[in-house]
Amino acid sequence: MAIFRRILLVVVAAALGVLAAPAMASAGHAKSINLKFPRFSVPPRSDREVCTFVKLPRSEPFDAAGTLIVNHGNKKDFTSHHFLLYAYTGTRLDEFAALQGVIKDSKGCIDFGPTDTTTRVLIGGSQSERSLQMAPPGLATQILPTVAGANKKAFGLILNSHWINGTDETQHASVKIKIMPAKPHTVKRYLTPIFEVVANGFLKVPPHQVSTLANWSWAPGGVDLGGSTGGVPVPRGAACVTQVTAHMHKRGKKFTVNFVDHDGSQTPLFEATDYSDPGQWPRTDQPLPANWPLLVSPGQALAYECTHDNGSDASTVPVKLGCEETPGEAPGRSILDQFAARKNITGGAAKRCTQAGPDAAECPASDPAFPDRTFTGNCVEANLVFGFTSDDDMCILPGAYYDWDPVNGCDLGPLPVIN
Repeated sequence: MAIFRRILLVVVAAALGVLAAPAMASAGHAKSINLKFPRFSVPPRSDREVCTFVKLPRSEPFDAAGTLIVNHGNKKDFTSHHFLLYAYTGTRLDEFAALQGVIKDSKGCIDFGPTDTTTRVLIGGSQSERSLQMAPPGLATQILPTVAGANKKAFGLILNSHWINGTDETQHASVKIKIMPAKPHTVKRYLTPIFEVVANGFLKVPPHQVSTLANWSWAPGGVDLGGSTGGVPVPRGAACVTQVTAHMHKRGKKFTVNFVDHDGSQTPLFEATDYSDPGQWPRTDQPLPANWPLLVSPGQALAYECTHDNGSDASTVPVKLGCEETPGEAPGRSILDQFAARKNITGGAAKRCTQAGPDAAECPASDPAFPDRTFTGNCVEANLVFGFTSDDDMCILPGAYYDWDPVNGCDLGPLPVIN
């Protein structure tokens, strides 16, 4: 349940009754940006993932030094799966007008807004109740305005909130966000997110088995599949990595990251064994390590691997259940399976059910949410594959880096100020 407990930047929002703060002054005298995801309901025993949009008139870039995100509503058996904040960088900003302040159900906001809605930059995120982070000295995340109607520039911000309700009653949640500006004349490099998702394509674990097939590498200058699969493009040149963390769901048992050198040798960098609190590299409770920031050049890489357990004898989480589609076959198709069948690549997860056996109520013959499928009426053990709900799983490497300098390398000290 921990997508981005520590990815990039996050801070606490002021108690606002409006969706967004007024427009700010120029970049040199910017004020904090205050946002609110409006209160919404989550039905009993279910997940709900929703999106909304905020347009802020703005003609100048905003250099963000930190963010504070507060998820309101947390209680026993009702918790935030994640909150994500994106800055839209496409060319069709006006097409978001009907979504301003509107709460819309959407998986990852990928069907939210215009056709280029995924042309966006991840600004920050959180899963904990209150998450505060600041960029290291000399660094910031830059938010760029895009052109709206009549050539007016504005920020287009996409807010994505996902909550899990394990209670028998409807619950309510909201999120407050504060994006804080960097001090003038202090920024020397801009942070870029790492959001490496290709390993999701290989995630497929049959019932009662354990698998490490979900793995890939983040490799500057290498083959770039992430930008076309929901992730962030890899840099073409050397990168100074400031942070990495992990994202899996409840059947994710281990996440490892190794530094791969030019000769193929691997050095362990980071390991997480608690999906709900994965921690990060570098650790926040210790001084920065000698290899921070970590230089990763073309020909080197960060190799990441997820271990998933779909109800083996050693697992404390029950096997994944799903509505049977073909008699005798476990439902649930991987991203690769979906691609080969020329179907929606992220739509292969089994339709969720909760009690094995015949159940026409949970597994009717058809379901509008699964228009290309039919069901036998049985709830059966299912393959664990990529999916957006907490009962499916993921294998994602989040983090951040800034560009290497050909003269000074990763040393920020001698670099000129750019804000």
